[in-house]
Amino acid sequence: MGSTIGEPFLLYSTNAQTKKGTRSIYTTYNPKFRGHATVTIQGDGLRIVDVENIHSVVSHSVGDCVSFAAPALTRRVLEEETQMAVTYAVVKQAPEVAKVDQERTIWIMKQPLSGSRVVKEARKVVVVPQPPVRIYEVDNETLPLLLVSREGELSLANPDVEIKCQLEWSGKRRLLDVFVFPAASCSFIHRDTEKIGSVACVCCSAESAVHVRLVLLGEEIVHVGTCEVPIDESGKAVSARIVGITCSPCGVLSFMTSRGIWNAYQLSSWDSLSWDAVSLTEPLRLHRFDAFNKREVRNLGMAMVSLSSTLVLLAATVKGNIQDIFLQLWDLRYGVLLASQVMSPSSSTESLAFLHLTLAGEGQALLTVSPALSQGAVRSTVHALPYDHILRPTLAAALGKSSASEEWLAPQRLDSEISPIDQDKAKLVSMIESAMSEKKPQKADEVFFKWIKENTVSERVFEHEFVKKIVNAILLPDSKAGEVYSPRIVRYLLEEGHLNATMGDGQLISRLRDQGDWENIMLALRSIVGISEDEMMSLVKCIIDTQRKRETNSEAMQVDSSELWIPPLETCLSACISYTFAPVAMRLAIRKHLSDARDLVIILGTLEGWLYGGTEDQIEIALKSTATNAKLTEGSHSSHSPPYPKVSAFLQALLDASCIALLQYQPSHESLRRILAEVEVEVGYIDRLEQLRGPLEPFVKAHSRILKEKAEGIPKENQADWKRRRKQLHQQASLGVGLYRLEELVL
Repeated sequence: MGSTIGEPFLLYSTNAQTKKGTRSIYTTYNPKFRGHATVTIQGDGLRIVDVENIHSVVSHSVGDCVSFAAPALTRRVLEEETQMAVTYAVVKQAPEVAKVDQERTIWIMKQPLSGSRVVKEARKVVVVPQPPVRIYEVDNETLPLLLVSREGELSLANPDVEIKCQLEWSGKRRLLDVFVFPAASCSFIHRDTEKIGSVACVCCSAESAVHVRLVLLGEEIVHVGTCEVPIDESGKAVSARIVGITCSPCGVLSFMTSRGIWNAYQLSSWDSLSWDAVSLTEPLRLHRFDAFNKREVRNLGMAMVSLSSTLVLLAATVKGNIQDIFLQLWDLRYGVLLASQVMSPSSSTESLAFLHLTLAGEGQALLTVSPALSQGAVRSTVHALPYDHILRPTLAAALGKSSASEEWLAPQRLDSEISPIDQDKAKLVSMIESAMSEKKPQKADEVFFKWIKENTVSERVFEHEFVKKIVNAILLPDSKAGEVYSPRIVRYLLEEGHLNATMGDGQLISRLRDQGDWENIMLALRSIVGISEDEMMSLVKCIIDTQRKRETNSEAMQVDSSELWIPPLETCLSACISYTFAPVAMRLAIRKHLSDARDLVIILGTLEGWLYGGTEDQIEIALKSTATNAKLTEGSHSSHSPPYPKVSAFLQALLDASCIALLQYQPSHESLRRILAEVEVEVGYIDRLEQLRGPLEPFVKAHSRILKEKAEGIPKENQADWKRRRKQLHQQASLGVGLYRLEELVL
C-alpha cells in the first residue's frame, strides 16, 4: 500500500548482554536538546548520538558491573561559552553505590559537545529520597528537572537534582507512562497557563482502570485533577493488562490491552473543577500480534507513540514471525490503517524483544529493539523511522483504507439472525471444506460451480466475508505444491474481481506460490490491488532459485518429469514492475529477498534488454495513440516489456538498495557499464526532446481537448460550424475586441 512511513535506517547498535526479563538498552530524546538522542546501555555506559549525522558525539563508559534503573536524560547547557551535555543517570547497581542507595543514586556527568574528554571529578553523585523511574526536562530555568517515581509521584528539582517541591499520589498504582508537553501546545486545557511552563499527564494502572492525573509545572506543581478510565469498555473488572499507552498534546489518550482492545479518549479540562475523559470512538479490536494474550507482566513485542491528534504509530511483532517488526500508522478517529511498513532488524532473534518508540522531532521517531534473552550475536539496536509529518487525520486520507485495515482487525461478532441466502452460503462453504478435508478438490469444484449455475446473478452476491471463507477453505495454510487444491475456483474469483490481496490472512499470493499456482499468480498481478512489494520480490526470488536448481539438476542429468510449471523470469518481473509500487517499500523488499549479488546480476541482464531503445519505443507508442485519438495508458505498451518509466523507477530502487553489494561483486561490473552507457544515451535523447516542449505545447492542449470531448460525448464540429466560428474570430480580431477588453464610448 502507498506508505507515509519512510525507510527505517540503523542509528545505533550494540551487543550488550542482558538478564532475563530486563532491557539491555533505553533510548530517550529531549525536545529541548534537538537532534540528539541518549542511549543507556546496561553494563556499558551512555552514548549521546547525533540523529541527523548518525554518529556518537559524547560517550560515558562504565564497567560491566554497572546497571541502570531508568533511561538517562541529557540536557544542553552553556558554561563559559562552551556547549555542554549534562547527563543524568539513575544507577541501579555499581561497586561504589551502597545497597541502601541503589535505584536512588543519580550520576551527573558533564562533557563538552566538542567531544573532548573530561576529568573524573566531573561526575557528581546525588542520592534522592524516592527511586525515580523517569527523568524529564521541563520549561523552567530554575527547576528544569521532573522526577517520576514508580507509583506516579512527582518531584521538581534544580540542575543539581536538589528536590524543591513534591506531589504525592496516595494509593497503590503502577506507572504506565508520563507525557510532558509545553503548556502552549496543550489545546485541551482551557485555563490561564502564562505562568506555567509545562503540562504533565501521568498515567497509572490500578485494579481494572487507568488513572490519569493532570498537573501544571512551573515554580511549583499544581494539581489539576484525576480521572479514571475503565480498561474494559463495559466497565467490568477484567484481567487484561495495558501493553501500550499514548497521549497527544491535544489530549487524545489511547491505550491497548492484552486482549487487543484499543480504546481512545478525549481529555478535557474546562476549569479547575472540571476534568474528564470522553470516549472518542468505538474501541478497535486488533489481533495477530504477539503481545496479545500473554500472561507475562512484561510488555514484549509492542510499542506505540502518538504522532499528532488521533494518529498513532504502532510497532509490533506478529505471531509466527518474530523476526520482522511491523510498523503501522493508525488513525483512531476513523479506525483505519493509513500506512504500513515491514522492518527486518539487522540481526534476527528467536525470542520476543522489548520494543520502545519515542518521537525525535518533526517527521521522525526512534525505535529501540532490545532482545528479551541474550543470544550471543544478537544485538540491541536503535532505528530511526522517518514519517510524513504533514499528514493530518482527515476523512479524505481515511477513505479507501478499510480493506487494508481488515487484515489486522478481529472479525466482529454478529448476533443478528442469518437470512436464508446466508444459510445457503454457509452450507456451500461447509461442503467445500468437507471436500477439501477428504482431499477431493474435484468434488469442491463441482459443488461450487453447481451453486453458481443454480443461482441467478442477483443471488450470487459475493460479500467479502463469504469470499474470504471460500479462500480459507481451498487455500490451506502450510500446504505444499501438489497437495489438495482447487485452482478453478480461485481463477473464477479472480476473473470476476472478487479477490483482494488481504485474503488468506493477508497471504493470498504466498499461498498461491506455495501451491505452485503460477497461472493464477500472474492473473492476480493483472487484476487485483494491494499486493505488497515484499510479496512481489519473493516471487522473483522463488523463480530465480527454482530455475537455478533446475539448471543444476539438468547438468547432473537429474530430470524430474513432475516439475511444476513456472513462468519465465522476464514474464514475472515484467508483471511486478508494471504493478504499482512504492520506491521505499520496494527497496526494503529487494534488500530482504535479493541480497545475493548473483540474483541481482540476473535481474540486471533482464533490465538491460528493456532499457535498450526505451525512449524511442515510448515515443512510437505515444504517436500511435495520438494518430488514433486514443488515450495513452500503462497498458498501451508492448506485452513483452513493462513501460519504460516503470523500468527506470525499478532500476533506481534496485541500485539504491544494492549498490554496495553490486560493486563488491566483480561479475556485475560489465552489466553496470552497459546499463550506464544505455542510460547516458537515453538521457541525451530526452534532453534533445525537451527542447520541443514549448513549440509542441499548443498541439498537446488541442489533442487533450479532443480526447476530453470524445470521452464526454460532445458532438464533433462540422465544417460549416467551423467556418462560421473562424469568421467570427477574424471579425473580433480586426475590431480589436477581446474577451476581457473594456471600451468606453463618449457622446
